[in-house]
Amino acid sequence: MANKLTDVNDVKFVLYEQLQIEELCNSEKFGDHSRETFDMILDAAEKLAVNDFQPVNGEGDELGCTWKDGIVKVPGPFHAPYRKFCEGGWLNMAETYDVGGQGVPLTIDFACKEMMFAACHSLIGYTGLTHSAAKVIERYGTEEQKRKYMGPLYEGRYGGGMNLTEAQAGSDVGAVRTKAFRNPDGTYCIEGGKIFITGGDTDLTENVVHIILARIEGDPEGTKGLTCFIVPKIRVNGDGSLGEPNDVVCAGIEHKMGMRGSATCVLKFGENSRCIGERIGPEQKGIVVMFTMMNEQRALVGMQGLAQGSAAYLHALEFARERHQGSKFGSRDPRQVPIIRHPDVKRNILWMKAFTEGMRALVFYVMYCMDRMEAATDGKEKAKWQFFVEVLTPICKAYCTDKGFDVCIRAIQVHGGYGYCKEYKVEQFARDCKITSIYEGTNGIQSLDLFGRKIRMADGAALAALLGEMETTVQEASQASALKPAAEEVGKALEGLKRVTAYLRDDLSSRDAYLAYSWATPYLEMFGDVVLGWLLLWQAKVAFDSNVKTGVNGRFYANKVATAKFYIGSVLPAVHGKMETVMKGDRSLVEMGEEITAG
Repeated sequence: MANKLTDVNDVKFVLYEQLQIEELCNSEKFGDHSRETFDMILDAAEKLAVNDFQPVNGEGDELGCTWKDGIVKVPGPFHAPYRKFCEGGWLNMAETYDVGGQGVPLTIDFACKEMMFAACHSLIGYTGLTHSAAKVIERYGTEEQKRKYMGPLYEGRYGGGMNLTEAQAGSDVGAVRTKAFRNPDGTYCIEGGKIFITGGDTDLTENVVHIILARIEGDPEGTKGLTCFIVPKIRVNGDGSLGEPNDVVCAGIEHKMGMRGSATCVLKFGENSRCIGERIGPEQKGIVVMFTMMNEQRALVGMQGLAQGSAAYLHALEFARERHQGSKFGSRDPRQVPIIRHPDVKRNILWMKAFTEGMRALVFYVMYCMDRMEAATDGKEKAKWQFFVEVLTPICKAYCTDKGFDVCIRAIQVHGGYGYCKEYKVEQFARDCKITSIYEGTNGIQSLDLFGRKIRMADGAALAALLGEMETTVQEASQASALKPAAEEVGKALEGLKRVTAYLRDDLSSRDAYLAYSWATPYLEMFGDVVLGWLLLWQAKVAFDSNVKTGVNGRFYANKVATAKFYIGSVLPAVHGKMETVMKGDRSLVEMGEEITAG
């Protein structure tokens, strides 16, 4: 079965040529690895994605999950590939040896997961929150909690769930009403309900371990009064054996636009006052503990947007090459030609290629920064990489999910009427992708995080460090005459980003904070546009230098340079119009008042 999921050549270009990830192997943390082991892992991941995950994607979408009498069943074809994934050690591959992992860099881990999410988003989605639940327990749990829960989660024998959302709260986490009542033995009785819980119940695993936010009786309202708890679906005895059911009931599952093979559950805790939870982490620090899951998930969700976009782009590319319709542009020859030769279709294909490759570079770079941060032994070096991670994570999540969906929509357009039909996969990619801009913190929340917190971190030092890194790339690329115009264009966009940042953050925020924050989402989009220009320019410089030095892979490198030039010359300049719009200071949004009516 052909790989129409991920461009593995581009994956390896980003890893080995752009990021030069082999240098990580010189550190103590990653010293057990080499390019040979990385290649073996990537090859194995591709085979698992193509041979085991991809074949069940359509069937899983068609069958969906079922719920009856409180019992959830996932599509039957999911079971065998899930077991194969877990038995292969993929779930905790990036963890340390002492918890059963292989100590692989996160960058390699995400490169593998991109292929798997592209192959079957619904199936691999069960593993993401399972890993996050295990990570929370590893970081904050007691030795007993680690013994009871962490191992089975990392092995995939237990599933994991992240429980924040409630009907009245939504994204307003501080409005959580789930209660925790102290028991004499140090445990807690949990009472409340949660909605939109991915993998909240499943027959893939023998148990589900929920990490849940609740408020201990008597604690203050708001986010600061929340505490985190471990609540298993089935109680776990001290020796690790399963005990009795824990008064956790799935009251139903959502019937969704996409990700139909992923069980999105409504959960009720303690309807019979018999739901027992164990506190994890300090009291009233639940949001801090939960952010261990949320931060990991936000980067992962950005990668999901990339994965669906990548698959959609490759399907559209193949279709455009094979679909014959219309004669050659400017020719009187009536013979039909592949539609990729038509200028509008070719522009759509190149647009998708540029965004897909730019998003891949962004996601992998964020993971690379995390790896460099973990490997660093010098405090200043660690802080630098931490700055990059902090500023880029909301962009990674929001920009890649928005643009990933846009790529899916263009892929449908390239297919024409066929793209709207189920027999072609692009309509499913679009449906599965849409949720990525909504869950794990909506993209509006990511924009507020970037504008309200991240660009102000350390008195602006975090943002300054990243902008300095981008400026260095522009300066280096400008030394090559073939890339100088592109470097100048990225440089202008970078200067524009600085101006609009200063205007919104330092000027408008002091005069009209409401209006300033209303521009948060367009600001993140502009920031993402410029970041992609920087990353694609960086790729063009690497490709140009490699082509000059080696003379091999000439077509691949030439296409890399051409893709960067297309984005920087035909797409990026639109950012100046967006910036100019912001700088005009239009106040119509404020003047409209709070009630917007239809008439």
